[in-house]
Amino acid sequence: MSFVRYALAMRDSLIAGFDSRAFKEEIVERKFLWFRHFLVNSPEGIGHVLVQNVQNYPKANLIRPMVVPALGNGLVTSEGETWRWHRRLMAPAFSPNSVSDYVETMLAAVGDLLASWEKRASDKPIELDEQMMALMLQIIARTMFSSDSDAIAEILARASQEYQERIKLSPLALIPGFNRLWAAQKRRQGARIVKALDKQIYSLIEKRKTAPERPKRQDLLDRLIFGEDEKTGMRLSTNEVRDQVVTIFMAGHETTALALTWAWYLLSKHPDAERKFHREIDTVLQGRAPRYSDVTRLHYTTRIFDEAIRLYPPVHSLAWREAAADDEICGKKIPAGSLVGIVPWVVHRHQSLWERPNAFDPDRFEKERSAGRPRYAHIPFSAGPRVCIGGTFAAVEGVLALAALGQRFSLEIVDDENLMPKGLLTLHPSGGMRARLTRRQPADAGLT
Repeated sequence: MSFVRYALAMRDSLIAGFDSRAFKEEIVERKFLWFRHFLVNSPEGIGHVLVQNVQNYPKANLIRPMVVPALGNGLVTSEGETWRWHRRLMAPAFSPNSVSDYVETMLAAVGDLLASWEKRASDKPIELDEQMMALMLQIIARTMFSSDSDAIAEILARASQEYQERIKLSPLALIPGFNRLWAAQKRRQGARIVKALDKQIYSLIEKRKTAPERPKRQDLLDRLIFGEDEKTGMRLSTNEVRDQVVTIFMAGHETTALALTWAWYLLSKHPDAERKFHREIDTVLQGRAPRYSDVTRLHYTTRIFDEAIRLYPPVHSLAWREAAADDEICGKKIPAGSLVGIVPWVVHRHQSLWERPNAFDPDRFEKERSAGRPRYAHIPFSAGPRVCIGGTFAAVEGVLALAALGQRFSLEIVDDENLMPKGLLTLHPSGGMRARLTRRQPADAGLT
């Protein structure tokens, strides 16, 4: 497939342009005018780009007009020393100790959802993807922004949905002259979409700054506003706080919500796996609510989550990189200025890395079967210095949500004849996903 056809195919879905070569070869090269693009699928090459020679591969400017209007200079988009000290400042909020402190809040949000499911007529399907989004939005809002969560959650959900529907890649981004017009249009369009959201966030920041006293237990927003970098003593500006808030909200709720959506889809299509999943929940939990300590005991549930984000990685494509200097990846010359892409959607289904790559098989993540797998064959949270700061948070909330919901209900996906994954900024089910709920025993999970 030529670069032009590749770009045209990705106008509506960013995973639509990959032909069979991508799933077989270590590196796929495409050319367009003076553009050279290398899709790196080899774990060795991925490690080279993201870890060993990461300084040579900053994020390319090509994609920035699609994300900067929303995320500003947050962790996803920033580079260099700015990224480093921002990450240091935020890291304590996502440490394992902090994540364990969030579990009670996570399960309270799950309990609210279960209570609403109990009141539903059993024959009336739910909009599963929307409900997973709402659940994860409540969790990230309550854990990261505590008492002010309700003020921002709904408006952020609306802005996020509209942004993904309207801000898309265009072949014009590849044509000199036109690319500037395209970038300017996306900046204006994106700014309009997040205008109301920004007003709400800046009001929230000002409210926290002028509060007569600060709470003893700080949430992430307090840390962003009042925290100082341990090395430089620097503090975030109001605009920088805004950028990190939006980044955490958008990245923090969408990715796990989509992972859960696809996990339920896979379980619905594989009844043997669903039965094994239910047996483990019943055996481990014995009818009580899950706890943080159960995460390490819910082995099969964890493998389901890992397999779901292998087959349907919410972040289907990592941001394109641009080679700062000439380099070589797996024997392939990479000229300076070349675009370098790493796409989990492709890597996770690559024929050289996975046995039956398109099959749902949670047990492929058993310790014995994973022992010989290359380190960068499974990269749902990226890798290297820029590995997702919320990876542990996402894994814990994902496993606990599966266990708590699966303890009380079985989900059957309906009206899925034309359901396909669609690569927007994240990996959505085209047309949404509907599910029918069936109550199961034990009915009392102790959450309501």
